This record gives sequence, C-alpha cells and structure tokens, in this order.
Amino acid sequence: MAVPATTGLLRERVEDMKIGDYIVWKYDSTVTGYIFGGSTSGYTEIAVTGHPLASMPSKYFWYAIKVDKGLLIADRVVSHTVTWDWLNSSKFVEGSPRTISGISGVIRCLSGGVAYADVNGNKILTSTNTEYGAWPPINEWDKYVVNFPINIIFTGKSLNDVWNLRCMTWCKETTIPLSGTIPGGWTTGGRTVRSENTTNSKDRLWSTISSYSNTAVGFRPVFEYKEV
Repeated sequence: MAVPATTGLLRERVEDMKIGDYIVWKYDSTVTGYIFGGSTSGYTEIAVTGHPLASMPSKYFWYAIKVDKGLLIADRVVSHTVTWDWLNSSKFVEGSPRTISGISGVIRCLSGGVAYADVNGNKILTSTNTEYGAWPPINEWDKYVVNFPINIIFTGKSLNDVWNLRCMTWCKETTIPLSGTIPGGWTTGGRTVRSENTTNSKDRLWSTISSYSNTAVGFRPVFEYKEV
C-alpha cells in the first residue's frame, strides 16, 4: 500500500489524530458512502496517480493526512478525468456537507491561489513560475502541501512520497487576468490547477478551462470539520 511517508501514526479515529497522522478514507457505494478507518479488505486502493472518474470501483480507499485543526487532505488525487464543472455541480468546489463515521463536515477542493507570487508575496501578472508559490500566499496548497513540515517526513523521503504529486489537483479559484503576451497552456479566467504531473513540481500553478478533462488533472478531496 502507498502509505504516506510521514512519521505520524495511522489512526482508526479522526478524533485521535494529530498533525501528520493519517487515516484510511474509504468509499463504499453499496453501504453508506464515505468511511474513516477500519479494514481495507475487499476495497481497491486508488493508484497514486488517481483513477478514472467514469470507472470508479464500488469500494475503494486512499489515505487522509491531518494538516491542521479540523482539516484532512487526501494523500493523492483520487479521481482524474473529472472536470471543475462536474466538481462544482456536485458541490465539491466549495463544500458538500457529509457526516463520515460520525464526524460532520464538508468535502471540498483545496484553495490554490489565483496568480504566481514574487519573493515578497506580491502577485505577478504573468504566468512566470518564480518558485515562491501562488498569490495570495495564504492559499492551502502552499500552506499545507508545499510547506508540509520536513521534520515529520521520513529521512530520505520527499514531499512527493507524502502527497503523490504526479497528478495535478483542481483548486477552487478562478485565475486573474494576466498582462502582456499570454503563454500557451494558460487560460485567462480559467480555473486554478496546482502541481505538475511530469516533473512532480510542488508549486507549479496552471490555469485551464473548467470543462477540461484529462488523466493529468483530478480531484484531491479535503475534509473540513469542526474540531472541539
């Protein structure tokens, strides 16, 4: 199994999780939908590059990592060839209310910024990757994925061994218009995509049309809940 390379513990209950811990996140279309913890016997593990949305198994699993109070992020893109439009119509962009194993919250997309940032955290009005992340700099991709604590990653492992960056991730936002010549691969007013499926870059930002469907882009679910 592709267990996240974090020194955190595999937990059975969300209530017991600390930052860096992870838990099995399952989906069973024949019973109650989403489930946290428990045996994975009879469930198909989703590949670290995701699974085609149109042929998802009836019972499958991946892992969720706790990154903050009341916030779990999937360790991989779960379904690819899914459009931003489909996610939006299914309420997964801003949040679909769910109760999972007794925990009430929402399943949604990450925030990923709307433009590249410079060394001072200011927005850049071109699609030039400065490797300082995205603007605004408080976006969740940079805060929780790019800046996942190095001290809780196993020695000799990398962010890719924690977050499986080979498939790009749809984010919530619409990118802002750019000035000057717009390079190829950037859609003005398109939806934000983060990461890179070929070089495993942690901080690339890409903008594409909301109806785009490709094996290189998919849904990395977040579970946000109220933690007492």
